[in-house]
Amino acid sequence: MFLHPDDIQGADICFLLSVTWEGMDYRFSTVPIDIQDTIQNEVHRYFGGLSDPDITQSSDFTGVDMEADTIAVELVFTGINWVQEWLTGHSLVHSECELSMIAITEEHTTFTEQDRIILFQGQVIEPIIGTPDKPEGHVIFSIENSLKLKKVKLLENQSEITVFKFPGLDQRAASIGRTISYPIGKYAPFVFGSPGTWIQRTGPATGSQYTSTQEVVSTGIQFFDIAQVSPAYTINATNLGTVNAETTYLIAQGDVASTRVRIWDETGGNFVNSVELEQDEEGRLFSQVKYKLNHVIEDNSFAPALDSDQTFWVSWGEYDGGSLDPISGQNLSPAINLILFIMEKVGLKYNQSKWMGLANLLNRYKFSGYVNDPQVVALDWLTENILSYLPIQVFNGDGGYEPRVNLYFYGEQINPSYFLEDHGLFQIVTGIQPLDVDVVNKVVVKYCYGGEFQQYLSSVSIDPTLEEETPVDFRDPVSDVSFQRFGLQEEVIECPFIWDFDTAIRVARDRVRTRGLGVYAVEVMAAPKFGYLQVGDVIALTSSNLFLNRHKCQIIQKSWSSNSWRYVIHLESNSLVNPRQLV
Repeated sequence: MFLHPDDIQGADICFLLSVTWEGMDYRFSTVPIDIQDTIQNEVHRYFGGLSDPDITQSSDFTGVDMEADTIAVELVFTGINWVQEWLTGHSLVHSECELSMIAITEEHTTFTEQDRIILFQGQVIEPIIGTPDKPEGHVIFSIENSLKLKKVKLLENQSEITVFKFPGLDQRAASIGRTISYPIGKYAPFVFGSPGTWIQRTGPATGSQYTSTQEVVSTGIQFFDIAQVSPAYTINATNLGTVNAETTYLIAQGDVASTRVRIWDETGGNFVNSVELEQDEEGRLFSQVKYKLNHVIEDNSFAPALDSDQTFWVSWGEYDGGSLDPISGQNLSPAINLILFIMEKVGLKYNQSKWMGLANLLNRYKFSGYVNDPQVVALDWLTENILSYLPIQVFNGDGGYEPRVNLYFYGEQINPSYFLEDHGLFQIVTGIQPLDVDVVNKVVVKYCYGGEFQQYLSSVSIDPTLEEETPVDFRDPVSDVSFQRFGLQEEVIECPFIWDFDTAIRVARDRVRTRGLGVYAVEVMAAPKFGYLQVGDVIALTSSNLFLNRHKCQIIQKSWSSNSWRYVIHLESNSLVNPRQLV
């Protein structure tokens, strides 16, 4: 539900907290109140017992801090002895909680579930029980979003390569007369996008194993699309030692978009053949490619090396790429597709409409690569390798996790949601202060990570010292202004899951726009009625003391304490988009 300022003008705020434990809902509030559930035709009674909660909601302006939100509460559960429950193995840990608020006015004294404004959803962590001189039902705990509890691995445990699931490994071992150790214990890779196409400023370096599939274009750069990206694992071999020898290579878990791929040996030999979808002995789908002399689409001196544990590699850039979304059937390379795929995999509650509303913007960012490390946590991986390169903040809204476009991203027209003035009820209480963010005006983005050689094959840069731009080295107005103010401030960013040239450029420019001119903020103390403001909201702020006239800003932190809201507000400092005006 969206709360308009007029809805709570002069209102008192009542906080509501529900805790679900052992299948029962326990309800607390800052004042006793009845809430009508019109759908179930019943009354939910909140009995009080809740002090003003210590609420903190934030989003890292410079990236994503999806675990930043916390709430600390102190409650007494009637009829429950928490020490006895603990001794019998029962605890509040991981119990689901929901914090909401409701506006109470003289004109509005009866309430329904639809009147509630959901502020926070999460789970109980670190409960403290048995405090001396406190009732037996007394407990102190924090509520955090469920992200820390969602340690779902990106790779399924069932994707491990074992002799049981792939009996052909035993055949191969018997044929070569010894036990094989490779690839037993490896994991079928999760491949997404079309990794393999990369750019070089000139022709191939001396001794390079890569061969160009395109001519040097007029811009002075050369395209290659056959980089050895992801591992291929030998899972079967038959008729060894004969001209009819056939080997089978596992290239990815599940189905993939490509109908054919190129597989490389360690010496540069390679072949192209069709991709086949198969099942292991446990019924798990995987993609494979077979090699048999004179029975492949293309053969360039490929050596199967049946008597050794040789490694093989797959290039995807020539063809249609890796895994598809199992629900939509779409390519996972566009950012929105990949993000929603991972969130669904984790089981995270998210606001689909808010994410899809930014699809036109975020799908300009494309990601590709592979993961075969079984220890990778899906959500951590998503945050570090995908979300951190997008021009958004992510926070926990009333419909689950949702994005907001960062204020600095002036390529999009971001109109303020509210126009606010510095006054007694909404008062700036600090001076303009810098946030702990390093200034950056020269950015080098390394991308196109080739798995076989474990190195980045391409790079782009934003450089204010350039006398002449190149196809992969650029200047930027923000970078130029920053260089004049702060001198040269350089950062190198390594992006192992970016293969797209345009995406690499966007990441470089976004970083300069984020940090090139410094990051400044003010803190505001606000009356309860300003609770409608949310983290991520863009506002226009006027302050005669600070000479701000409808200055575009963004809320990056919101907290509740001592019957007032406290906001940290980031001030746009780019004079190219938000010029300072005297009031």
